[in-house]
Amino acid sequence: MKKADKKKRIAELTPDALAQLDPDTLISVIMKLYEQNKQLSEQMQAMLNEKYGKKTEKHENPDQLRLSVQTDATTAETNTSATETKTASSKAPKKKPGHTRNPMPSHLRRVPIDREPTESERICSCGSHRKPVNQVVRNRRFECVPVSVFVEEIIDHVWQCPACGDSVVVEAEVLEPIKNGTAGPRLLVQIVEDRWLNHLPLYRQEQRFSRLGIDINRSTMCGWMTSLSLMLRPIYDCMKALLLESKVIATDDTPVKVQDRKKKAHIKRGHEWIFMGDNQHPVNLFHYTQGRGRAGPRDFIPGFKGYLLGDCFSGNRALCAETGATFVACRAHDRRYYKKARLNNKQLCDEMLSMYQELFDVEQAARDLCLSADQIVLMRQQESVPILKRMKCWLDKHVLTALPASSFGKAITYSLNNWEALNAFLLDGDLRIDNNLAEQMMKMFATGRKNWYFFGSDEAGLQASIMLSLLATCVRNNIEPGKYLYDVIVRLTQNPQCDPAALMPHVWKPQTNTAEITDVNDTPKVLSEVC
Repeated sequence: MKKADKKKRIAELTPDALAQLDPDTLISVIMKLYEQNKQLSEQMQAMLNEKYGKKTEKHENPDQLRLSVQTDATTAETNTSATETKTASSKAPKKKPGHTRNPMPSHLRRVPIDREPTESERICSCGSHRKPVNQVVRNRRFECVPVSVFVEEIIDHVWQCPACGDSVVVEAEVLEPIKNGTAGPRLLVQIVEDRWLNHLPLYRQEQRFSRLGIDINRSTMCGWMTSLSLMLRPIYDCMKALLLESKVIATDDTPVKVQDRKKKAHIKRGHEWIFMGDNQHPVNLFHYTQGRGRAGPRDFIPGFKGYLLGDCFSGNRALCAETGATFVACRAHDRRYYKKARLNNKQLCDEMLSMYQELFDVEQAARDLCLSADQIVLMRQQESVPILKRMKCWLDKHVLTALPASSFGKAITYSLNNWEALNAFLLDGDLRIDNNLAEQMMKMFATGRKNWYFFGSDEAGLQASIMLSLLATCVRNNIEPGKYLYDVIVRLTQNPQCDPAALMPHVWKPQTNTAEITDVNDTPKVLSEVC
């Protein structure tokens, strides 16, 4: 009997029909209905938790005893009589000290605000004139200048000889990132930052300019972004070549909507990938593909033979099989399955989550101690391997009783099927146990697509990859994206043939007058006396 016919038969059973079944058949029907009910219950709990529950994946071990630090005063109170202890506990707790103001950044320009004394303030009651002897900074506050747009008129002067009439045109030396375009470099940088870092769609930027009395259409800004992406493409290609030299590449992907007039709903599904280099090659590259097949990552990192860190997507495994790379699965993904299954299997999932907490504590200790790669490998062999052995025994024990279709059963199956790849982080100390860094970078798309909703075309996805790669690499290397983009645009405008490898964010050095930066010293609270 086919599976669909069997389900239909079970659904059509009436009380009279159930009464006619033999005991063995009746037990099988009850077990089937029990499994279906459990699956539906888990799905309902997962939906409710997704909508109303906490988003954090933090786990607190219920068996962990809470530590209480006792001072000398509390120890003395413990040794007193019961009456004194009761009196002491009834007192109101001490008020926590409030936090102070954060120091003002020293690189910001200081603007003094003061006034000249009036005539009555200058003259003392004794008739003498007061003289300034000291000044005190009463308060400091932040202030900003609202965004302002102005028009630059590029004027060429014509000089003519009055005697012979010979003339010469004196052209203004001006930077034009877009030939005969109507956008200067600072305006282009502002639009890029608002678009990709502040997640402000072009139509909202169009509305903002309109409130300022400026008519800049979103289609015009799209053309500017296209020209700018073509200018920055050589830097992106250099970053891609550098990425392939990494020993470890972390990757992740997320779906994005793409406008397509040929589709029924005028929308199709594309994918954005991220590829993060290791610490010696600190570049973050995004890559757009029209689908989620293995061809996209394979064509982007051809011939890579290092370690590929990511989720257990079949395309990642196929890519490693073709190129000879070593696949390293993310332990955070595996842990997430037990976090979701905890809704209906609290006790068992807490046991696995507690073992995971021990495993991640080892990694945190290694980072806090700033251990070398060889030391991390040794530490993992001594402390992590015993934990993994306990995990494996736990999995082999509970896989026999877990319902395969339940969320708990799926979590165990995922762990056992990918056990070798999940333990690959033990091979090298430069490998992370999780892929959280790549997932955090994908938030740039996850947050943005809630605002701009879709790409206008496949070409727009490629342009977005170039822009976001430069911005994400700046963020990774603690570089201000606005200053970087402006300086790079100026250099490429002045010399389009300059070496793009020297303009990659992690090796970039600004061509800025140091006097503009050093002339912003912090103002002391009380200045020295003036005699």
